[in-house]
Amino acid sequence: MNKIERIQNLTKELNQYRSEYYNLNKPSVSDKVYDGLFDELSQLEKETGFVLSNSPTHTVGYEVKSKLTKVEHPIPLKSLDKTKSIDELVKWINNKEIVLMLKGDGLTVELLYDNGKLIQGSTRGNSVVGEDTTHNTLVFKNIPLSIPFKGKLRLAGEAVIHWNDFNEINSKLSEEEKYATPRNLVAGSVRQLDSKICAERNVYFYAFNILECSEELTDSKHYNFTWLWEQGFWTIFSLRLNEDITQRDIKTMVNYAKEINLPIDGLVASFDSVNYSNSLGETSHHPLHSMAFKFKDEAEATILRGIEWSVGRTGVITPVALFDTVILDNTEVSRASLHNLSICEELELGIGDSISIVKCNQIIPQVEENFTRSNNLEIPEICPVCGGITVIEQLNDSKVLYCTNDNCSAKLIKRFCHFVSRDAMNIDGFSEAGIELFINKGFLKTFDDIYNLEQYKDKIVKLEGWGLRSYNKLIEAIEISRKVKCSNFIYALGIPNIGKGSAKVLAKYFNNDFMKVISACEDNFDFSKLEDFGDITNQSIYNWFNDKNETGLWKCLLNHIIISTEEKKEIVNTNNIFAGKKTYCTGSFQSYKKEELKAILEGLGAEFTSGYAKSLDWLIVGGLKGSSKEDKAKKDGVKIMSEEEFLKLI
Repeated sequence: MNKIERIQNLTKELNQYRSEYYNLNKPSVSDKVYDGLFDELSQLEKETGFVLSNSPTHTVGYEVKSKLTKVEHPIPLKSLDKTKSIDELVKWINNKEIVLMLKGDGLTVELLYDNGKLIQGSTRGNSVVGEDTTHNTLVFKNIPLSIPFKGKLRLAGEAVIHWNDFNEINSKLSEEEKYATPRNLVAGSVRQLDSKICAERNVYFYAFNILECSEELTDSKHYNFTWLWEQGFWTIFSLRLNEDITQRDIKTMVNYAKEINLPIDGLVASFDSVNYSNSLGETSHHPLHSMAFKFKDEAEATILRGIEWSVGRTGVITPVALFDTVILDNTEVSRASLHNLSICEELELGIGDSISIVKCNQIIPQVEENFTRSNNLEIPEICPVCGGITVIEQLNDSKVLYCTNDNCSAKLIKRFCHFVSRDAMNIDGFSEAGIELFINKGFLKTFDDIYNLEQYKDKIVKLEGWGLRSYNKLIEAIEISRKVKCSNFIYALGIPNIGKGSAKVLAKYFNNDFMKVISACEDNFDFSKLEDFGDITNQSIYNWFNDKNETGLWKCLLNHIIISTEEKKEIVNTNNIFAGKKTYCTGSFQSYKKEELKAILEGLGAEFTSGYAKSLDWLIVGGLKGSSKEDKAKKDGVKIMSEEEFLKLI
């Protein structure tokens, strides 16, 4: 192991120990051991001049800018020509040696180093002019602040947020506030004015091209990647090929991206010879040395016939595209969420436009392209449900349309649907149609009305679709819900920016005592210091608890329910090899989703960790063998179990 690799390993290890000490209050090493490793890291950084952005010896402070300044790129960061045909790609390669790379689905960023120091980070922008994002680049999780090379170095790469981090961030948001893709999230994160927000979102940088270097390097892009590794950069995963690309090569690349949770939207082929690449020149749109290979999504062309404006429980009005029915993956599709106004603007939509529809991850329909781009979409100035005035606001880096009427019936229906949902109060038997009916009949105005529905028994049993049996089933479910977990209750209240994950963090921190949360608000507690909480979440909590209407809501509810001060743990059997053991899953599982595996393991008494660590007791591997985490586990002495072995055991 060379010194750079040792620095990378020490940085990761020390940050893990810091998290155990400060966040979990469960240090796994003594102060003496920690100090020894810290001193070793500090000495190696001095010897090599290499320091990572998250080094515990160089904790970077946060910076807030009033605006992002423009940066001119001396070497334009042009787009790539692309194809979806392997035959066309092979023809373009023409028997030359190439480097086949993953195409990260994020934001292209340029880094500039001089005299071994990071000087500037900037976005691609329009390829000629980008934005100075140095303050955010400094808090990327894996870039070096200083490197051994003392000359001038300019490189391009992709800023990404891994799928696991993206899903974790989304789990803490309400349905209306969730991000559509990791690309949307990272683009907004890198362009934040406050670097603390970017730091909280775990942005990583993968280098894919050396734009300028004051020292002459080799004529091989592949070997120049090795040189970048020696400087401490993460380079995008690649294969050097001297023969035609095959489906097997593509599968290898895609499987690796899945293994490391890297969002991608294709592959990139570049000629390995730097001199040959430079000799090819470029067009006004793209360089001729590289070609992007885009994965074939099943897409169908259709006509946009209208926009349905759907009002959510927080007042967010979401545009939904309505189009002539198409068949995708053997299913009929005639509508797709557009998420927010920013996406509508980006697609330049208008009624009657010719559009293409794909299924994201073969599940979620979305508008991929607008061929007409008439850009004449009218944004409603009044709510389509209640007629209240609408406003456009900025939310999570996107333009969002809101209904301003607090008494909007659509808001009320969605709030009740959220309140009774499985992860909230878990009241079985309440459909959205049933809730809407009860609201229209005057049975439901506030949440506590649910616990007084017996007074309307005679009327309910006579309603169409109801009856005594349905009524009794609903009342039984309501009675069961009177005893609720603290995290479920917090989530049920519908506090903006508090999703299921955030509700669990709050409940755990305050020992499942809801009144302690109330007291914390009264004492001006800083919620942003909690795990994955920030200033926006902190402000959301205070805005909600300082609202008189919301205060009255939870106070009335406390007359009908009991909030459990002990989180119920469904331990199936503590007499097994996982009980009390730190366990993590990696790979692609056939039998269960990872969330289901997590629930099973926690039911067995295991401590399911958020990622791989040397302190793990068990690593359960699905699908691929020989993965990077499996190799680490073998090296670290962590016990390994295959998916098949796990299934037999449970």
